[in-house]
Amino acid sequence: MPAATFYQKRLERELGVICNMGIADTFLIAADFIRWARKKGVPVGPGRGSVAGSLVVYVLGFTDVDPIEHDLLFERFLNPERISRLDFDLDFGMEGRDTVIDYVAAKYAGERVSEFIVYWRLTAKAAVRDVGRVFGQNYGYVDHIAMQIPFKISITLGDALDKNEEFRRRYPPCANVT
Repeated sequence: MPAATFYQKRLERELGVICNMGIADTFLIAADFIRWARKKGVPVGPGRGSVAGSLVVYVLGFTDVDPIEHDLLFERFLNPERISRLDFDLDFGMEGRDTVIDYVAAKYAGERVSEFIVYWRLTAKAAVRDVGRVFGQNYGYVDHIAMQIPFKISITLGDALDKNEEFRRRYPPCANVT
């Protein structure tokens, strides 16, 4: 099958799912404010996660990742058999993010626009790795430290220091660590 025909069939299939789910307007609104942000010079992330599996998202300019070229599945992003919320995983630069929010609120009726964020609680090992990455430490060094923490979901850094004498000796706390 010629590439153009393959792309056309994929677009038709994705658009059918999107329209049948009644969420075409969500795609168009997101495309509008992404386009607006780029025009105003606000950095817009490349699109991450399962959203990169959508050819519609690629064509609308949310992402630069061609899902056909990379063999990505649309169904990982949007599957009518799975009842889950639509998640575009859009990122905007800190400088200018507020102007995008103001634009969306002004254009699409402020009382119907909201912002939300998800907070994650990191395990002690993940916290050590993230802090090491932020401070530009060598991954091997940071990983060695993280491996000293016992594998237990609810363990804190304080608990790890209490339970591992060598860890406490090598990495003494400089403050009250919990």
